[in-house]
Amino acid sequence: MRWILAALAVLCLGGVTTAILLVPSDVDHAQATPREVVLPLSDPAGQGALDGLRFDTVMGLQGKPPEFKDYVQFSDGLFMSRECEDRCNYPPSAYLTREVDGGTAFIVEAYCPTKSTTMVWRGAVRGDSVQGTVTWTSKRWYWDTEQVLEFRGNLSESPAEILTAG
Repeated sequence: MRWILAALAVLCLGGVTTAILLVPSDVDHAQATPREVVLPLSDPAGQGALDGLRFDTVMGLQGKPPEFKDYVQFSDGLFMSRECEDRCNYPPSAYLTREVDGGTAFIVEAYCPTKSTTMVWRGAVRGDSVQGTVTWTSKRWYWDTEQVLEFRGNLSESPAEILTAG
């Protein structure tokens, strides 16, 4: 629908209006995770089933060897990747969970406050290990860039830090 509106704007109002209409909106972010995935997830804000856990992880492009070491953690209903916070300014973000066979699945939608980028983390904690994927999307007015990363790791000996939402 937005593309139809953008095309009409070009015909009627010129290119400047097109750029304004194509800026990502809250509706775009809300569509990052399908509704049927979000509905069964029910952790109240400020507390979560995985709180207090920290995992030493490795991450890289899906299907490729890991490129860097990281740690991810859960605290006070928030999820954080140290590497993504340091490199890309992603603040701790709320996480949602549901019980799955042999563990706890989680999903996190993290939004960069300084760029039009989103990271959607989907993973599972089973015993002392975590693994999953991260879909990184960068929205531009001329095209979107998307990369899928894989991460995996084990329970850390270091404790989880107290987090605050960005």
